[in-house]
Amino acid sequence: MKDKENKTFLNWHFISVLLIFAVAILLMVLYMPNLREIDSAMLETIRKNLPPFFQYLPAIVAELTRNYYLLPLTVSGGILISHRYYLETFLLVFFTQATHPVTEVLKNVACRQRPCGDAYPGYSFPSHHALTATCFYGILIYLVIKHTYGFWRYFLVTVLSLLIIITAVSRFVLGVHFPTDVIEGILFGLIMVNLFIILDRFFSRR
Repeated sequence: MKDKENKTFLNWHFISVLLIFAVAILLMVLYMPNLREIDSAMLETIRKNLPPFFQYLPAIVAELTRNYYLLPLTVSGGILISHRYYLETFLLVFFTQATHPVTEVLKNVACRQRPCGDAYPGYSFPSHHALTATCFYGILIYLVIKHTYGFWRYFLVTVLSLLIIITAVSRFVLGVHFPTDVIEGILFGLIMVNLFIILDRFFSRR
């Protein structure tokens, strides 16, 4: 019990640090007019130095993960239910779906135009794909570490981590987000992952 309390404290501490960075970036977007130029230069540098295969793979992943990750969410939820992890299934679905209103609130606060202009609908900040990928796959990484061992643990954690990275990089390749948009999405995604872990530990000890 004491060990779980210490781990939960670390999760809250991590959330606090992430929130400080996230708020700092939001304030920079709101009150630093020259940030757009800096972001644009960073975006162009990233796009020019990406390996050629990144021009294709991230776009495919981005298309597969539309509609709030319905297919992978259904598959992973079915696996959890088959093992009677009902609470974890509910929390996974809840937090994954919650990424949409969280993103919408932040987008309407920042009201930042995309680097591609009107070629892609909606505001730019933060990246919904990056936020949802980090939240969804991050929670799955936690569940894999919690419930699996040996080869499958390392294999699945590697694959899920790569999916987060590839999804984030796809936003640069497609030119629909600035670097700070993606970073903010990742930060809030990690916040939601830690909230999931805290709730999972709280209910599992009852």
